Amino acid sequence: MNWISVSPNQKDWVSWLPAIEFAINIATSESTGYSPFFTNYGRLPRPMIWDSPGLSEYPGMRVYAQKLKQTIMSVHDSMIAARVKQTQDTNRCQWLCPLRKDDLVYLSTKNISFPKGLAHKFLPKFMGPY
Repeated sequence: MNWISVSPNQKDWVSWLPAIEFAINIATSESTGYSPFFTNYGRLPRPMIWDSPGLSEYPGMRVYAQKLKQTIMSVHDSMIAARVKQTQDTNRCQWLCPLRKDDLVYLSTKNISFPKGLAHKFLPKFMGPY
């Protein structure tokens, strides 16, 4: 988003940071269905157009707290649903392990540390069978 706002000489990017942060904080998250601003404060910020406030803009404290509680519970439910969906999507692409009990396998030596003084390029790529 930053590269869209910056001028061609790339000297004014710092002045655009607050606007970019504001845009990111009011954007709705795909996983939760809420923006970070709404999740933290229970409401969206006022638009930059100054119009007269409506009667419902200043709810009572109890109503505000209940709305915030409902928002947090809904975000929690949305995050759990997103986690379940992501787990299902991940597991759909996985295949069962073809190994069975008492099968012999070779072990990769890629992450095994050997004693000093041995040239790594002369070590075997695999160890085993185990």
